[in-house]
Amino acid sequence: MAGEQGLRRGVLTLWDAFAQGLGTNGPAAVTALFFVSLAGIVGGSLPLVVTLSFLIYLGMTLITYEWSKEVASAYSWAAYHRKAFNRAGRFLSFYAGTTYYYYYLLGYTGFAVLGLSSFLYVIFPGVAKAYPWLWIPITLAVIAETSALNYLGIKPSMRYVLYTGLAEIAFLIGTSIALLVVNHSSISPVAFTAQPIGNSATTLLVAMVLGIATFGGLNTVVPVAEETRNPKKNVPLALALLATILGLAIILNCYSQTISYGIADMFNYAGLSDPGIIIYAKFLGPAVAAVFAVFIVNSFNSSGVSFETAAVRTSYAFARDGILFPQWMARVNRHGAPGRMVIFNGALAAVIAIVSGIVLGPLTAGVFLIISNSIFSLSNHAIAGIGLTAYHRRKGDLRALVHTVIPVLVAAAIAVAIFYTVYPAPPAPLNYSAWIAGIYLAAIVITYLAYRNRSTAIERVGEFSL
Repeated sequence: MAGEQGLRRGVLTLWDAFAQGLGTNGPAAVTALFFVSLAGIVGGSLPLVVTLSFLIYLGMTLITYEWSKEVASAYSWAAYHRKAFNRAGRFLSFYAGTTYYYYYLLGYTGFAVLGLSSFLYVIFPGVAKAYPWLWIPITLAVIAETSALNYLGIKPSMRYVLYTGLAEIAFLIGTSIALLVVNHSSISPVAFTAQPIGNSATTLLVAMVLGIATFGGLNTVVPVAEETRNPKKNVPLALALLATILGLAIILNCYSQTISYGIADMFNYAGLSDPGIIIYAKFLGPAVAAVFAVFIVNSFNSSGVSFETAAVRTSYAFARDGILFPQWMARVNRHGAPGRMVIFNGALAAVIAIVSGIVLGPLTAGVFLIISNSIFSLSNHAIAGIGLTAYHRRKGDLRALVHTVIPVLVAAAIAVAIFYTVYPAPPAPLNYSAWIAGIYLAAIVITYLAYRNRSTAIERVGEFSL
């Protein structure tokens, strides 16, 4: 299914690939959803948690950066693990592909779709109260619109994400500086310490998974590698640009909002429905706050486009090899997109979003899905780091710091973060997110064993790379 019948090669530039990661992260949307959740845990230490999380994610991105110079495949992480561990890595490759598909699909439904529905409810509380069911048609409309953009091809959808995303970054950085200037008398290093939470290491560690997820999506450049021009050069460059720009924008905005609202009052910040909008309206004026709200809405939408792009490419890679999906689902349409996979993933996302939203409410359901999918993203980065050591030792070009020391440190940080996801467990119903992840893991093992015993297709998982 590769070549002329497969994904179109070389249609994306460096900046288009950059847009894929930028859109998936959705930095303005991150400030609306993650800052509130994190402030409820760590209060005025929010900038400390976000900064530490960025340093961990920077290590995770370095691992991705190194692998993206070696592998270019829609399989992404599945191909990394296969390259690292060869035939012994078949299960790890299957694990990576299926869990990253879970990550992309739940990121699409939890962060982008339900996050947008929840934010619109916050902006228009009167409408939400009068029509408590309105989030359902909003959810379906967002899924239909993002799926339509994906169906019409990756090039136009990435251009939309790129232009609006760059404007969003410029706005976030510019307004963050403006907030710091306006509130310069409140600038303090205390926000970068654990003092606001009584120097509690446990509280800090409990917040780390959500903190790391704040930068989630940054590495989602890798599923579009097959469609990127000169991918083993441009994908690593896109990752480096993303880490620099997103790190600056998110940390700066986090600190400026904390200083503006008051370090000692940040637990109250968590109780507000839309604190970022309130801060912008108070210090920069209602017009700027309105623009911020527009950027947040568009940021959620762009994230939906990019998350679905990644889910479609990962499921396409499986279908191309006749694993999990029939091969006819891997056929591309006249726009160069796996159209049948777009339709399937859109429909599946709608089911997940509606069912979880009805059971938990759209906001809680969104956070629930994000926590559940983060565990798999973290574990795959740890495995890829170990694989990086094995692969380069085998090649004979091992660099101790980049290929061993940093991956080991990242794996240790990830292990601690995952541990504190389940102990002490977050309050119900969020504690059940780890249970759902565990059930999915059991399903992966059972499916792999079934394939191994009945089909030779599993031999091909993760093998394809340009």
